[in-house]
Amino acid sequence: MIDVRRLRVLRELEARGTVAAAAGALHLTPSAVSQQLSALARETGVALVEPDGRRLRLTPAARVLLDHSDQLFAQLERINADLASVAEGELGTVTVAAFPTAISALVVPAIMALHRRRPRLSVTVLDVEAPACFEKLARGEVDVAINMSYAGAPPDDPRLERVPLLDDVMDVVVPVDHPVASQDIVELRQLAKDDFVAGQRGTPCHEVTMAACAARGFIPAVRHRTDDFAAMFCLVGAGLGVAMLPRLAGLGSSATAVVRPVTPPVPARPLFLAVRRGSRQAPAVAAMVAELRAAARAFGPDPASHPASDPASQPVSDPASHPASDAGTDPACAAVSARNLGEAPVGATARVR
Repeated sequence: MIDVRRLRVLRELEARGTVAAAAGALHLTPSAVSQQLSALARETGVALVEPDGRRLRLTPAARVLLDHSDQLFAQLERINADLASVAEGELGTVTVAAFPTAISALVVPAIMALHRRRPRLSVTVLDVEAPACFEKLARGEVDVAINMSYAGAPPDDPRLERVPLLDDVMDVVVPVDHPVASQDIVELRQLAKDDFVAGQRGTPCHEVTMAACAARGFIPAVRHRTDDFAAMFCLVGAGLGVAMLPRLAGLGSSATAVVRPVTPPVPARPLFLAVRRGSRQAPAVAAMVAELRAAARAFGPDPASHPASDPASQPVSDPASHPASDAGTDPACAAVSARNLGEAPVGATARVR
């Protein structure tokens, strides 16, 4: 009989690459990890690791075992979901990991709505971004993770599935005395000669900003960088440049800066939530997911309602191969965002070689 706990240790070794890293993730000592792997090898009757210099390499037998483990752990999640359904999700705790903007705009309204319907269901919120949020989700430390699709995002993880939330539209922010401030809508090319305030290189907002400008035929001159949207807004208000900010940030026009929509195609950053594969039917998780999707609809139509998002008609594949569902969304930004319209696995970690 294979001990499932020892199988988890083997999965963590595959994900982390070294015994020390696996031990740290599992809150065990390296010696304890080695003992668990040895015991699992005795249970299965096959060698699972072999020396590779100063590291350990998984054997072909270990990879066969791991291939089956994905199905096994998904089934265990389904068992837990079925058991939880007995209580109808009225009791328990759901832990949600998200980035700050999503916490303010989506998670808090979702919790308030959830507490009105299920007052005895407890929710814990963690400010955790990718890839750590996916790692915690896969280990069972959180139940729902919210993140953005963008170039450089973690590759797909077969242990997890995603649910599209919304396309978070990007607006421009300009000083109140800027020539385009009096317009109802702005063409990005009108800002080609301005200094830009942008996020740090590689962040989703930076990537969407650069792609949107490139699609209009220019490269923005980024003079100031910050990932704090309030600070970005203040820099624009001081006349130090222009910026593109996500609508989810909730920043409206002020006495010093005005927010204006961009002419189509509209740049946006696609947001999604992820859950462990097989856990979505657990009543508490299902209730949290439903409220998050309802909160997201306040900012735009539900991407998951698109016919292509039906798992029966949408194969799981590389998210970069799917265009954005909204015809008004910038195709260049959609390519940068690399959003999968269907439910696809997310957040994989590298395999041991």
